[in-house]
Amino acid sequence: MNGTGPEAGVRYAFGDVALLVGPAPLLSKRRQAVHLAGLRPVLLCTGPTGLAGLPRGLRALAGPAARVRGWLGAFRATLPAMDGPVDIGPLSYHADGHFDWVLDFTGQALAQHAPPGYYSLDGEDFSALKLALREIAGRLRGGYAKPRHVALDASRCAHRRQEIPGCQACLSSCPAGAIHSAKDGVEIEPHLCRGCGTCVLNCPAGAVRYIRPTTEESLARLQAALAEQRRSGGSPPGLWIAPPALAGTVPAGWLAHPVDEPASLDLAFWLTALATGAVRVAVACTGLPGETRAALAQQLAMGRALLVGLGWPGALDMADEAAELDRLPALPRAMAAPLPAGDDKRALLFHALDVLAAERAGGPVAVPLPAAAPLGGVTIAADACTLCGACVRICPSGALEFAGSTARIAFTEQPCLQCGLCRNVCPEKAVTLTPRLLVSAAARQAPRIAAEAELFACNECGAPFAPRALVERSRALMADHPMFQGDQARLMACCPDCRQRAMAGASA
Repeated sequence: MNGTGPEAGVRYAFGDVALLVGPAPLLSKRRQAVHLAGLRPVLLCTGPTGLAGLPRGLRALAGPAARVRGWLGAFRATLPAMDGPVDIGPLSYHADGHFDWVLDFTGQALAQHAPPGYYSLDGEDFSALKLALREIAGRLRGGYAKPRHVALDASRCAHRRQEIPGCQACLSSCPAGAIHSAKDGVEIEPHLCRGCGTCVLNCPAGAVRYIRPTTEESLARLQAALAEQRRSGGSPPGLWIAPPALAGTVPAGWLAHPVDEPASLDLAFWLTALATGAVRVAVACTGLPGETRAALAQQLAMGRALLVGLGWPGALDMADEAAELDRLPALPRAMAAPLPAGDDKRALLFHALDVLAAERAGGPVAVPLPAAAPLGGVTIAADACTLCGACVRICPSGALEFAGSTARIAFTEQPCLQCGLCRNVCPEKAVTLTPRLLVSAAARQAPRIAAEAELFACNECGAPFAPRALVERSRALMADHPMFQGDQARLMACCPDCRQRAMAGASA
């Protein structure tokens, strides 16, 4: 648990201040047990009785149920009010107004995602309270830490650039509420992260990675199991990705791939399994949060769309029990392609797709995909584009770039994440996204001209210097501006060198 790198554990710093929320009569009965566990209770009394019946000298407030945010050692609580939320931090024994623990007896789940240090308890179930207090007392004595589950490579993140919104895939699906927008990307709060893997599953760029097991480790285990199956002379197997408790028994014709968090293995892993020897893949979703299950369903549907579009059966689906496995369709034959070098998510995905496409010669030119797909093309409307270059400068993957000059924009389809940054930054609304798989690897990897324009010739020296549409658009926008009349208006049609000489002469 020591260290500060991505594999270092997450330690919690906390004290002994506990916020108890519930009806006053109940809190009055339970506060002594809380005190004996080593906690200093602060009471928020809900319900019609207010503070009635409480002894003097307690830190207590009557009010509606609070909204609680934070985690063990860093909770904040607010009450709803006409003029906005009211912080109840002044009740805390801590000068900065935080609470270390929350014991919630309201039955309303005041904290949305039940982070460490938060306990939702039935006020009449004293045994549940004793278990919670025993855990709290242990942590007060010995401290508390947990593994760091995921690592974020901010340079790959396509969520936000230059304050323009883009990809929302992880932000909208985290069951723990651990991810939030930052200035140029996202930040993952490790104290809230549960390690469910939903962000890893959804990230189109591979910017979020699971720390243990790594993709490379999971692929090595998969390949070893498939190789052993081939050596034993068994028929090509299906692969069931499931928690260890479920994966203990599987029917004939299946290999179990036990993993604590099934969502930590994504579409690239599933298709790589099919490209290297498995004939169908199932994922168990039992007990997963609703957001994670929905994300898995969406990614599995996308995988089926790719398989069916390439001419294969849709051999990907959920299976929460072993009895459900054999209903999945299987590929008619197994493939045994070698793994590509490295464990880059996009490289694995395209390698697997190319193997699957090569085994179905004469397939389609492109496979249409749903709007959330991380693959696809970009179209730039020639009649609207001014070649301002905003799309090129904001593209996080390098799919858009200038082709030799600022008068031509090239697009390469394979790196495109379909994040929407180029579309959202375009001042002329000239960019359209088309989610699809362009089947030919050569076509996906070849730059093609997406937009080009005639260059405007300088009014002074005649040298071309900028796209004509951009110059004319700028002149039209400034036509009525008092600062751009006469000589200033003329300078807008000059190249930078001539403009600089003219301005230097005017100031001499």
